[in-house]
Amino acid sequence: MEQPTRSLSPQKLLDVWEAGRQQHELDRALTLLGAAHPELSRDELADLTIGERDARLLQLRMAMFGVSATGTSECPECGERVEFSLDTRTLADAGEFAEPAQEIEVDGTCVRFRLPTSRDLADAVTASDQSCGVRRLIEQCVIEPRLPEELSNKVVEALSDAMAKADPQAEILISLGCPNCGKHWDLLFDIAHFFWNEIAAQARRLVYEIDALARAYGWTEREILSLPAQRRGTYLEMLAA
Repeated sequence: MEQPTRSLSPQKLLDVWEAGRQQHELDRALTLLGAAHPELSRDELADLTIGERDARLLQLRMAMFGVSATGTSECPECGERVEFSLDTRTLADAGEFAEPAQEIEVDGTCVRFRLPTSRDLADAVTASDQSCGVRRLIEQCVIEPRLPEELSNKVVEALSDAMAKADPQAEILISLGCPNCGKHWDLLFDIAHFFWNEIAAQARRLVYEIDALARAYGWTEREILSLPAQRRGTYLEMLAA
């Protein structure tokens, strides 16, 4: 990445949270990146491949919350809540980015394709069901040949596999096991969804701190947010004593 990843100040985090609350998850991801990378336009961010977008989100997440992360999943067999821990550095180092354009041969036909972007996903999610959405996504990413007929299921499947291999950071799977029933499964780790939930939780904590300290001391929001987090915590401990 050309520019170092900037963390978000408490004020910027609240601004991003307020803007993103009314947005689709795809737009939230771009809003987060836009706050951390003001040198890039929203159009430029929307044109990143999903792997590049998610790599930038991971870098921002590490800059803000550190490398350790904890999440939960529900066992598909018995419904047990399973907690898991991650070192996000291992996810950020998943591999080199592929060339935007790739090609494969299916039944003697050379099909050239590009990797999906946020724009492609935004169009695909409007499809009537997941199967149609996947097909629409694949068809949008075919560069040539531009066939008048629909792509066959075989070609769609081959392209889907090729895209996953070419852009591994776009689909990160985490292997989990249930301590209750012994079921094992792969969880698709969605950094955009995971990170946004962390942003929302942090924003709510900040709003609580602002409310409590403003009531107690009459300080403005700007004055409260200018205090280091540890200092705010010390004042809150004094109020609770």
